[in-house]
Amino acid sequence: MKYSVVFIVEEENGDFFQFFDTILKLIKDKTKSFEILVVANGTDRFIMSQLALLKGHSEDVKVITFQRRVSLSIGVNVALSECSGRIIMLLGAMQELNTASYERLISSMTEDVDLVVPNRKSRKGPLFNRLHSKVLNTITRVLLRSKLNDIGCNVKLISREALESLELYGNMARYFSVLVLHKGFKVREIECEESDRIRRAKLYSPRIYLTRLTELLNLFFSTNFSKMPLRFFNLVGASFMVIGMVALLYIAAQKALLGVPIGARPLLMVGIISLVAGTQLASFGLLGEIVSFVHGRLHKEYTIEKII
Repeated sequence: MKYSVVFIVEEENGDFFQFFDTILKLIKDKTKSFEILVVANGTDRFIMSQLALLKGHSEDVKVITFQRRVSLSIGVNVALSECSGRIIMLLGAMQELNTASYERLISSMTEDVDLVVPNRKSRKGPLFNRLHSKVLNTITRVLLRSKLNDIGCNVKLISREALESLELYGNMARYFSVLVLHKGFKVREIECEESDRIRRAKLYSPRIYLTRLTELLNLFFSTNFSKMPLRFFNLVGASFMVIGMVALLYIAAQKALLGVPIGARPLLMVGIISLVAGTQLASFGLLGEIVSFVHGRLHKEYTIEKII
């Protein structure tokens, strides 16, 4: 099987069947070796209402539902276990790009590329959505040293080998383009045009935005310090220890040279607390290093491209 087309439907969309039909026609023009999966994550009733339309096609459509809503990573992992294609096309419930862009993405997935992602250059959505996307992409590029410009788009074509190499959990699937790049796989970014159907602004609760920032920080730590936590904690701990030592030396010099009393000075407490906190953080790094050595050596951090 060459292609596995996976729709991960996490929200209801009245144009879903039209989008489904558009992708199906594009895939059929490219190859006859494909399969279609629909993962209903918290949208069971909506997908069941669309099932009669989906059955109108001659192709078999596999629908996967859960007893309760799960994380995006679980949806991706389940889809991976249930499909058999060498190339997996991941899509959401909404048509985010115009038809020509989907065709360009499919054509760009060649043998020398492991992941193809879109870069929506001229965004047509509401101003708030564009600002939110710009801020998210900027933070990602700074924290994760990524060269990707549009990680928020749900459309991705990825090889089975690259997807199987990832350890996805929580909502890390939202950023797995960065993880694929970090693993050393070849990623191609294609300029695409956004669909005219993107008109509605999405407003989330402050908790969602805080969660996404936390996810980025988690990703930053796991991609940079998961094998060497001592380096991170030592850096932070040393900073606190330097602050504490400078504060204590300063008030000690004032006491010795000028006779200034130090017993009731807040700076004394700042120095002591900083020194103790720095020591504790360094010890956390040592414990993390031991855990990483015991368990982390079972996981590969590399992928062999070829042996000549």
